[in-house]
Amino acid sequence: MGIAGALALCVLFVALAFAGPSQAAGGEDAVASDARLIILAVEDRGEPLPGAGGSARGDYRRMAGYAGSARALAMSEALAREYGLREQSAWTIAPLNLRCMLYALGAGDDADAVLARLRRDARVKLAQPLNEFETLSSPAPETPSPARAPTTPTPTPTPAPATAPTPSLPLLPTPAPEASSTASLYNDPYFGLQKGFQQMSTAALQQVSIGARVKVAVIDTGVDARHPDLLGQVASQRDYVAGGGAQVDAVPERHGTEVMGLIAAKVNNRQGIVGVAPGAVVTSYRACWTDAARAGAEAGPAPARCNSFTLAQALGAAIADGADVINLSLGGPSDPLLTKLAQHALSRGAVLVAAAPPGRLGKGFPSEVPGALVVASTGEAGGTEGWLAAPGRAVLTTVPGGGYDIDAGSSLAAAHATGVIALLRAAAPGADSQHLKRALLDSMGVSGAINACAAARALGVAGLQCDAAKSDRRSTH
Repeated sequence: MGIAGALALCVLFVALAFAGPSQAAGGEDAVASDARLIILAVEDRGEPLPGAGGSARGDYRRMAGYAGSARALAMSEALAREYGLREQSAWTIAPLNLRCMLYALGAGDDADAVLARLRRDARVKLAQPLNEFETLSSPAPETPSPARAPTTPTPTPTPAPATAPTPSLPLLPTPAPEASSTASLYNDPYFGLQKGFQQMSTAALQQVSIGARVKVAVIDTGVDARHPDLLGQVASQRDYVAGGGAQVDAVPERHGTEVMGLIAAKVNNRQGIVGVAPGAVVTSYRACWTDAARAGAEAGPAPARCNSFTLAQALGAAIADGADVINLSLGGPSDPLLTKLAQHALSRGAVLVAAAPPGRLGKGFPSEVPGALVVASTGEAGGTEGWLAAPGRAVLTTVPGGGYDIDAGSSLAAAHATGVIALLRAAAPGADSQHLKRALLDSMGVSGAINACAAARALGVAGLQCDAAKSDRRSTH
C-alpha cells in the first residue's frame, strides 16, 4: 500500500472515531509547546480480541482490551527505538488492518530528514508531519466598541445544556407592507449595529427559515456557552485540546465565542445581537487554543493556534456526528491528512466553509480543499475566482464574560456565511454544496456580499420578500 492509500485509511479512521484520541498529559500547554510531533501508520492485522475501532488509547499496553497485534506492537516499538521517537498515542483499526501512532521526535532531530527516512522504510505505511494553524481574525482598532459589556441586566450564568436544544424558535413575524426597516422585527438592543447581518438580507430569509435541525460544527477555540446570548444555543462542546474529546460545559475563549455568536446568538431575547441561524443545532469542537505567549505582545486579542492532531480529531468527530455545515475559521499550510478528511466530509454531503487566507493566495488548508466554500471579507474577494464574500469588517459579536466587542477578519466573514448556509439548508434541504455555492455567488450584487434572500430565491424557496435593491444578481452587472 502506498502513502496515499494509507492516508485514506487514517482519514477513514478519524471520521469513524466517536471518542477522540486522548491528549498527552499537560493539556494545551503540552500541545502548544511540543511542535515536534509526527504521525505514522503501520500495518496491523490485529488479533481476535474485541476492541473499540477508532478510539485512541494513551497507555494502551496497560489495558486488557487492547486489540492490536503483538507484531504491530513490536514493529512500533522497533520504529521508535531505531528512529529515536517517543510514542504519545496510538490507534488500532482492526477492520482496516492499520494502526496510527503519534510520535515525538528525539531532541535535535530534523523533522524533514526523519520523515524522509521513514517514508523509505517498508514497514511504514504513512509518515505525516504535524502542522500548525491559526485563526483568521484581527481587531478593528479604528472603530470604537460600543459594547464591551451588556447594557441590559445579565442573568446569573447557569451551565449550558448537555444535550442538543430542541429548535423551538417561532418564525419571525412577517413585516407589515409599510415597514421600512427590519429593526421592528427584533428587540435585541444591538441589532442596529449589525450592519453585516442587514447587508446580507438575513432578516428576509429568517421569515421562512431559522436553520432548524441543521447541524453546524464550529471547529475553533472553546466557547463561552454561559454567555447570556448563547445560553441554550450550544448543543454541546467537546474539547480536543485538553480533554481528549470530553464533553465540557464552557471554555471562555474569545475567537470561538465570536464565531458562535454570529452564527447562533439568541433572537428577540432583549439581549445583545441576533444570530444568523438561531435555530441551528450548533456543536463546538475545541481544536484550537489561545496563544498565551503572544497575548499582550500584539495589538488586539491574542491569536489562537491549532495543529493537525487536534484538528483531525475534531473534524473526524464532526463527520461522525453527521454535521451538515462545518465552519473552519482558520488557516495554515497544506495538510494531506486534513485535506483527505475534509474531502471525506464533502463526500458525505457536508458543506465545508473555509475562511480565506490573508493575501488572497488561496493556498493551504482549508482554503485549497476542492469543493470547500472559501469566504473572504467583503471587498477582499475581488480577482479570486469562485470565492464568496461576506461582512468581515467592524463586526459586532459576542465575547467571553457576557460582553460584546467589534472585531474583523475572514474568520467572521466565514461565520456569517456559515449561518446563511444553515438557513439555506433548512429552507432548501435538497441543495448540495455546489448548488449552494452557485446560488451564493450569483447573489453577490451591488453590495459585494452574499445575499441570503436572493440565494434562497434562486434555490426555489417560496414565500420570500427580498429587497430588490440588495438582491441584484452579480451576473447582471
